[in-house]
Amino acid sequence: MKRKWRVALLMVSSIGVVFAPQAWLRSQFTDQIYRNLRDVPPHEYGIVFGARVNEDLSLADVTRERIEAAISLYKTGVITKVYVSGNNRHNREAEAIADYAKNLGVTPNDIVIDQLGIDTQDTCRHFAHLATEGILLTQEFHLPRAMAMCVSEGIQPVGLAVNRLGFIPVRGSNVLEIYSIRFGRYTRESLLTWAFILGLYGSISNEAERIE
Repeated sequence: MKRKWRVALLMVSSIGVVFAPQAWLRSQFTDQIYRNLRDVPPHEYGIVFGARVNEDLSLADVTRERIEAAISLYKTGVITKVYVSGNNRHNREAEAIADYAKNLGVTPNDIVIDQLGIDTQDTCRHFAHLATEGILLTQEFHLPRAMAMCVSEGIQPVGLAVNRLGFIPVRGSNVLEIYSIRFGRYTRESLLTWAFILGLYGSISNEAERIE
């Protein structure tokens, strides 16, 4: 029985260690993360982080949530420009996201396209050459790391949790699938956050600069 308790304690401790940095970053940025469109303060730029684009150039749900949030902020005047970042080597990711925004009323001259936003830090690094403030538009699980990385590049960000806005009402066919997806995303984010904190992320985040 004692051995079982020790194993259980070890497992709980391990999980705590894995998720600790993510939880800490969430607490650090909680006052800068918004979950309602009406509460977001005006900024010049909304920053859309790239995500999956399908072979037919349609946007995956996670991608569509991000650009839909940007379009909503743009149409209400909260932002005046949309910064679209993405890995253009994969299905013209950045351009496909930008085209989606154009088709829904965003003026092409108000869209800045970063075709080498291969990962989150690349996006922050490239945006820092343009401005020092912006609204990060991404899912809540991604925001703590995205905000920390943008701060490290000299940006003063606020974040909008796009998954809270109701653009994608269904996120799985059953409860098990929904929570499996959430657990997988938070685990991945926690590991990437550890890599960032330990200074390891930078060694894999300079691919865009090598291409340039």
